[in-house]
Amino acid sequence: MLRVALMSVLFLSSLPAQVPAEIITLSVQVHRVQSAVHPWLQCAITEAEIQAVFIEVNRIWEPAGIRFEVTGIRDMQALDIAPKRFFQRSRHWVKEALPMNQLVPGALDLCFIHDMGPNGFFYGEPAVVSEVTTSTRVRGGSEHPVGRVAAHELGHALTLKHREDRKCLMAPGLRGTELIQEEISAARLRALQMKQHGIP
Repeated sequence: MLRVALMSVLFLSSLPAQVPAEIITLSVQVHRVQSAVHPWLQCAITEAEIQAVFIEVNRIWEPAGIRFEVTGIRDMQALDIAPKRFFQRSRHWVKEALPMNQLVPGALDLCFIHDMGPNGFFYGEPAVVSEVTTSTRVRGGSEHPVGRVAAHELGHALTLKHREDRKCLMAPGLRGTELIQEEISAARLRALQMKQHGIP
């Protein structure tokens, strides 16, 4: 009996989700990181390209009833830190270079940099996305790799963890976009908390 119940739960959680009736809108402040010293950080993404990224982000998140609204785009001057050492993890080095006092209260912050090896990361505010991405195509997946990476990192901001399924949004290094009902429920709960209590 327990086995049947467990199989039912697993089956239901893997079903395609229905679009929720209520749309939750979250504000996003976009930062274009600039650096005359570190070419990896110096991003050249344009406002038109950022808008295209978020068209794809919102297409991916539409089944969850979550919309990300860009409320501002600004340049962010990276801190003048020591060059990355060979053994130093790129994510940690990049986060050290970001001036945290320039993040915007009440919004999700997303920083674009040029290239760092990993496509993006979220270790708490802000989410960071590389404008140069490398990912594997997936049948039915996103054709906009930077938009897919941004959608993935915003998923982490909404508490979602990596999931090893080629078709899913939270699989690392791929272009899948699917969300299961369990992920949608968790993301919507976090999004509602952000709307009610502010985005830390």
